[in-house]
Amino acid sequence: MAYRMHIEVTGPGCPFCKTLYKWVKEVVGEKGIDADVEHVTQLKVVMRRFPFTPALEVDGEVVHRGKWLPNKEKIHALITRGKAS
Repeated sequence: MAYRMHIEVTGPGCPFCKTLYKWVKEVVGEKGIDADVEHVTQLKVVMRRFPFTPALEVDGEVVHRGKWLPNKEKIHALITRGKAS
């Protein structure tokens, strides 16, 4: 069975969160990364990350947080850091 990454964008649904989620989905699709991408908006989960949302988590590790959004190249680097791409 092949390894499948789990990627989460956590945030309350603000424009920053929606944009990061969209860009992550685009990067995963464009680069052919085998991953499940989820946008987590549940208040209890979001409050654990507040005020540093949106948060980008790859396989349980937070790799980015805050309203400064990385570009798509940086998102790709964050997702594949330490992983065989």
